[in-house]
Amino acid sequence: MNAIFRRRSIRKFLDTPVPAEDVKKILMAGMAAPSAKDNREWVFIRMTDKAAIEQFISVHPNGFAMRTAPLNILVCADLRKCKIQGDWWIMDGSAALENMLIEATELGYGSLWVGVHPDPVRIDKITELCALPDYIRPVGILAAGKTEKVKEPHDRYLEERVHQDRYAEREEA
Repeated sequence: MNAIFRRRSIRKFLDTPVPAEDVKKILMAGMAAPSAKDNREWVFIRMTDKAAIEQFISVHPNGFAMRTAPLNILVCADLRKCKIQGDWWIMDGSAALENMLIEATELGYGSLWVGVHPDPVRIDKITELCALPDYIRPVGILAAGKTEKVKEPHDRYLEERVHQDRYAEREEA
């Protein structure tokens, strides 16, 4: 569980390639995520086209981290694999992306969740750039790589956010 607490959002990366075996471990972590009805509808697209990355950054105010990240992986869902109605694919893809962030941390990389869904402009742009058919839906992007400095972990636990049996209004510290 230490990697969970060490994981921080990193927006600047060193120009050091991520070895293929580490990329595979990160992808394996994504595919180890739980999914509704065991759909496992994940699709992963490694983004290496610098021109396409720049075009995506043009519609995403925080996408600039992708510019220096040696590893950018778009996490999508294949709706043809969904066994149940509804938008469960969003949670399934998000769980996969979170696992990938944690594994990247465990392997010594900094990482960032670059949001795509639910922003329609970002969805349209990444769909165009990655030639996604209508049944492949983008969730988000993992940007990862070695970093110049490591951010210190910090405690985010807030007791006032924990309730017993039902929600009770109270002030936060």
